[in-house]
Amino acid sequence: MTAPGSPHVPVDARPQRPDTIVLGVQLWFAVIVLQIVAVASKFNVLKASSEKQLEDVAKKMNEPSLVNNTTLMVIVTLVLLAVVLSAIAGILMWFTYAGHNWARLLLGWASAFLTVDLAFALVALFSTSTSNSDLPEPPAWGMIPSILGGVCALGALIALMHRDSTAYCRSMSEYRTQRRRNRQQPPPSGPGWPDPNSPVQNLPWRDPNGQNDLR
Repeated sequence: MTAPGSPHVPVDARPQRPDTIVLGVQLWFAVIVLQIVAVASKFNVLKASSEKQLEDVAKKMNEPSLVNNTTLMVIVTLVLLAVVLSAIAGILMWFTYAGHNWARLLLGWASAFLTVDLAFALVALFSTSTSNSDLPEPPAWGMIPSILGGVCALGALIALMHRDSTAYCRSMSEYRTQRRRNRQQPPPSGPGWPDPNSPVQNLPWRDPNGQNDLR
């Protein structure tokens, strides 16, 4: 409670985090792990594709040494990509959990992308067409983490776009805005308020009649 005419506005209690936000972030933990496993299952395909491209470049540049250590290069590249993308996803998850709407929308967009990727994966799974590529076929078990990751992404998309999630992020934005305004305002002063220059700290704020604790 504040005195009449005070620029400070009481800040309501911190908005309660809904289950939809918690569920969306938890599902994204599963998405990250499953997507890493899915990419790792295609290592033989990625390695063969890299070797083929490097051989073409080596022939044009007359540098046969370019094809050396292809396996190590592919491993390092995949690890770096996994770390960078996981870090980006982790940052979005953190800010989404804290109620930042921009992070929720970006994480929802990523969830939608993986959901579309799931649809293409299912079409490819039941497709009877044969590939003419000379690259090796990825292992069949690699489709399991891909599909499960897509299902988790779909669940995260539904949870993050739920109206409870939207309302929570909106309430958190208003909550942060009001706290920021109160920090920028000068402390209340006048009859009934403690002297800001007084060395005595932590005294109760009372009205001029000394009846109500206004702090």
